[in-house]
This record gives sequence, structure tokens and C-alpha cells, in this order.
Amino acid sequence: MSDTTIQASLTSFGYPPSWVTAVVIEQTPAQRIGRTLAGLGMFWALALGSLFIPVAHFVLVPTFVVAGIIVAFKRAREDRRLLLLRGACPRCGATQEFKPGGRFATGRTVDCEKCHGTATLVTGLNAQGQSVHPCHQ
Repeated sequence: MSDTTIQASLTSFGYPPSWVTAVVIEQTPAQRIGRTLAGLGMFWALALGSLFIPVAHFVLVPTFVVAGIIVAFKRAREDRRLLLLRGACPRCGATQEFKPGGRFATGRTVDCEKCHGTATLVTGLNAQGQSVHPCHQ
């Protein structure tokens, strides 16, 4: 696993974008498989444990089996995992650390603890094909 920092931006409708630094983990295929199997195993263990709950097992077992498959699919796609974002909220300007987790991709949303607004992560190129890196504008 290798930590890297990448420049990105947070946007919110009606506010100018703010630049943030993203801490990202580049995962090897073996690490991705391990995380995938751990997520699948956790939910399937919950499904197995819920077999012994009368009546509720009719809902819990299928729910945990399907949830395990969904979590495994999402984790298998996480080639670059987002640990945290350091920067200012585009709405209120409060500098903070956002900890969204999951895959590092454009379109992820984060919640501001100060103003309780939602901001969207933009990485790489924006919709017009322009670089979103602050040094390239």
C-alpha cells in the first residue's frame, strides 16, 4: 500500500470550487481481493448468525447475502481508496479534514461538519475537459 496526495476540488451548487488535497491509497490486486473477501465474509457471517432468529431470518438472511455481494463488488472496484480530504468547504469556507472513505472518483459527496452542506469531489478533468488542478488554470 502506498499513500499519495492528489490535488482535487470540492464543488457545491452556487459556490466557487475550493481546492483540497486528497490522501489516496493505491491498492495492489492482492489487497483488493483481501478487502473484497473480508467484506463478503463479514456479511455472510451475519447471514449465518441470523439463521437462528425466529421469523426475522426470512428477511435478514437474504438481506445480508445481497449486502455482502454489493459490498464485495464495490470493494473490488477500489483500485484507489480515498482516506481523507484536507481543505475548505466551498459553502462556508471552514478548513477541515473530510473522511469519506471508499473509491477515489469524481462525483463522491462529502458532508461539512460546520455548515452541514454537501460538496461534490471533482478529480482529473471537469466536464469541459479542462484540468481542475489549480496550477493548470
